[in-house]
Amino acid sequence: MDKITDVLINWQVLLISFAVFAVLGVLRAVGTKKDPKTGAALGGFAENTWFKRFLPIYPYLLSVGLVFIPGVPLPELVGTALAVKILFAIYAAWLSDKVYQIIKKYLDERGIHIEAKALAEDLKEEVKK
Repeated sequence: MDKITDVLINWQVLLISFAVFAVLGVLRAVGTKKDPKTGAALGGFAENTWFKRFLPIYPYLLSVGLVFIPGVPLPELVGTALAVKILFAIYAAWLSDKVYQIIKKYLDERGIHIEAKALAEDLKEEVKK
């Protein structure tokens, strides 16, 4: 049981989960065109029906793809077995998806809406200082 716990709770899982979380967050932000005055979504590929329909699958596909890229760190127990790599990727994607849902629910309950452009402008101002 100790080896399984080491595989399920380690920095490699967190790294892959965070990478999936970040990539999908950027895709959502970049793929949505918003009205600068109202902030309402006007379109973009992230507002497409097919993108939204397959959105729950994207973390799993991205995570499985990441696991097979050479150089991506994986726990020793995962090794080279195909089925174990896929199960590890599914677990990392599930973790990423749950973290996204928890953060989104928390922010929505408090009425907080973060604009990607506003964050980028704040970062630019911090860098200038």
